[in-house]
Amino acid sequence: MLLTFDIGNTNIVIGFFDQQRLTHKWRMISDTKKSADDYAVDLIELFLTDKVDCLKVTGSIIASVVPALTNKIHEALKKFTNAEILVLGEKGVKLDIDIQVQNKNEVGDDRLVNSIAGKEKFGNSLIIIDFGTATTFDIVGDKGEYLGGVIAPGINLSLKALHDMTAKLPKITVRAQKNVIGKNTITAMNSGVYFGYISLIEGLVEKIEKELGYKTTRIITGGLAETFKDALKNLVEHHEPDLTLEGLRIVYEKNRK
Repeated sequence: MLLTFDIGNTNIVIGFFDQQRLTHKWRMISDTKKSADDYAVDLIELFLTDKVDCLKVTGSIIASVVPALTNKIHEALKKFTNAEILVLGEKGVKLDIDIQVQNKNEVGDDRLVNSIAGKEKFGNSLIIIDFGTATTFDIVGDKGEYLGGVIAPGINLSLKALHDMTAKLPKITVRAQKNVIGKNTITAMNSGVYFGYISLIEGLVEKIEKELGYKTTRIITGGLAETFKDALKNLVEHHEPDLTLEGLRIVYEKNRK
């Protein structure tokens, strides 16, 4: 049984796989102030609550964009399992994808893992849109190579900036909207972010495909993809909420062969 960790700037998403089936999924806040002991306790509590036997874990894999948390999660795992732990980016851990960017070390592990999972499930020629702390677009070319992508401010980051940098705009959570014209401050803010990001995605997909010279399969993932999937149903073919966790499983299995 395999534990997968997607450590992001906002959340840590954890997956538990029995063979190739994702049986449990958890989410906890990314908190660099916590110790490895704190995280070990948090993880054990999750397992106990859902009656998951952590002694059956045969391996773990970590992808992280928060260096301060990578080692803490690694050390936390070692406190309750002797199973092998792979960390993306460490020597010897291979990613089965041709990375065609100027500096490979700059590309977030989560973005590469998404691309690997996308290739495995849907083949080549992909645009993968991840609604995370940042809204990212990752491009897999027609030969299966990772071509790079686009990084835009995340939706919650944009809403936080509106609240933090103004005197009167409230803190809100994005919700799907029917009307573009808002009738009060909250609906106006929601409209700006909701329809603004829909237009951003539609526009960038069009420009990316024009630059590529061919059509792609479009995939959305990430925490807020659920909010936008209906509005993007004519643009996006696949909503894959667990794409990163599936990608981590694939990477782990390929490194064990």
